[in-house]
Amino acid sequence: MDLSIIIPAYNEADRLPGTLRRIRAYFAQARPDGAPEIIVVDDGSTDRTAELAREADPGIQVIVHPRNLGKGAAVRTGMLAARGEWRYMTDADLSVPIEQIGNFLALGADADIVIASRTIPGAVAHQQQPPWKVVLGRAANLLVRLVATPGITDSQCGFKLYAARTMGIFEQQRVTRWGFDIEILFLARKAGWRIRELPVQWTSDPRSKVKVLDYLRTLSDLATVRLNDWRGLYRRT
Repeated sequence: MDLSIIIPAYNEADRLPGTLRRIRAYFAQARPDGAPEIIVVDDGSTDRTAELAREADPGIQVIVHPRNLGKGAAVRTGMLAARGEWRYMTDADLSVPIEQIGNFLALGADADIVIASRTIPGAVAHQQQPPWKVVLGRAANLLVRLVATPGITDSQCGFKLYAARTMGIFEQQRVTRWGFDIEILFLARKAGWRIRELPVQWTSDPRSKVKVLDYLRTLSDLATVRLNDWRGLYRRT
């Protein structure tokens, strides 16, 4: 199977082993035509993330950052190291079930990038978040759409499928933390890649690591993306 699965991970010793076993079990049963390449990028974890990932699935590739560089840096490392014609980014919590990957691949026939959406018709979002996260998330999403990603309803859902031909956008990536999705989609639009949104079933994990400060940092990254573009730092790919 010409598919790579990239999992950025930071201190995910508790969740990652189960996620890896679930991914392998799904492909063994539902898609026996071939196993995907699986790449875990340990972003400088202080727990046993890398060790337990290897124990859970000896067939995966584990790349370890010597220190924490940010989720965006981990995704970039995984995307550029992957060999698949299609490269799927999934969070370690599998809040979008791996069983939905077939829907992503099906849309790829008419797109270069397929991104999960929790807001378009057909999506099912099981909210288990505190009210402040819901409010901040909606406000930030509206601002992102107005400033950088018009027409894209959900830039921040951490489940996306990229064709190998789009990897030039990751080569240009400068934002390394939570706001990297904004930059990647902005660059994809600038390059003329076709982006499709897919309604997904999504369940928030109460163990989410996103904090109030991360929303503020994301908005700072949004300003950085627009400034970088104004300064002519992005080339067309």
